[in-house]
Amino acid sequence: MTGPGPEAGSPLILSFRHLLTESVSAFLDEADMTCPQTADALSELLVTLSRYREEGALLFPTAFLGDDLGAMMELLGGHDPIPLGSGPRTRATIQRALKQCAPLGQGRWWALYLLREPAGLTYGIFRTDPFPLAETPLERLRHAPDRGVHVVGVLQLADNIIELRGSGGLCRHVYLSGARIDLEPPSVVLDALASAVTEQVLPSSREYARGFFRRVLFEVMQSSHGTLVAVLPRERAGSALFVDGILLPRPMDVVALLDRHHTTQDGSAASAVRATAQLLRGMMATDGITVLRADGCILGYNVFVRHPETLTRQPGFFGGARRRTYEVLCAALGNELAAAFIRSQDGDVACRRV
Repeated sequence: MTGPGPEAGSPLILSFRHLLTESVSAFLDEADMTCPQTADALSELLVTLSRYREEGALLFPTAFLGDDLGAMMELLGGHDPIPLGSGPRTRATIQRALKQCAPLGQGRWWALYLLREPAGLTYGIFRTDPFPLAETPLERLRHAPDRGVHVVGVLQLADNIIELRGSGGLCRHVYLSGARIDLEPPSVVLDALASAVTEQVLPSSREYARGFFRRVLFEVMQSSHGTLVAVLPRERAGSALFVDGILLPRPMDVVALLDRHHTTQDGSAASAVRATAQLLRGMMATDGITVLRADGCILGYNVFVRHPETLTRQPGFFGGARRRTYEVLCAALGNELAAAFIRSQDGDVACRRV
């Protein structure tokens, strides 16, 4: 038995890389940063960050590319840049930069920068403000009104979903390696949940309360643990749906803590805000449902509901216990609940609200 003869020709090679690079090149044209070598290097950054791992652990660094380090720091609110290496504008330089910088860029303390210079790229890290009420560098880039400063940001929103962002409203969501494009982008889902949790907060406090919840929720979304959230209307302290779990003896008024910091700006108020953010992250890392309220209060965690036996028999239903719980919560919207949220262990997110 012999293989196919010469008449069969060479195998057809299919690759999305050239399509991605062409799209990235068009994005750079809009950002007034045209450069074929930069487009190829930035494409490598997108692909690598889509599901980046070191020693088997998922990492979620934020990376920024620009032409002027001082202007970049001013725009992004960055401090104390530390140069760590340099190289030509190639994929190899991107890989080396991530290897050296990504483990340092975890959480909201440090971010990566790539600086275009005549000889190629210089890369390193810069310090950011991790305070839960402070805008992240990418949020500052989202709000930048014009494209006068040449800066591009890259952030993994979920597995194989990348936000490619420039100033002046320039943005692309890049879906790689089979990521489902029929679902809402994770950023939109988190905005919906943060809005539901602050729907009944006074208008004077709502904007910074919404920002607090959005930032904490995004950090939770980057974990490997699945998450469920139920949001109750302001007049409720519990629900007949809950059959087990830990409900706080008194609702924890997050907005009151944020208001105190906003008014006093003292160290103890800031410490309370940080501690509350960490507490909420811990609650959402437990099994079961984290229960919040539409006035920004935390009501409980590790909460469970009873699943109707008929649920898994419904035609077309797929999913495990967490998905079944989410469907129970969604069925109670408009009656017991104001919103329901799920982050499955494979990274899909969804939010339904009244």
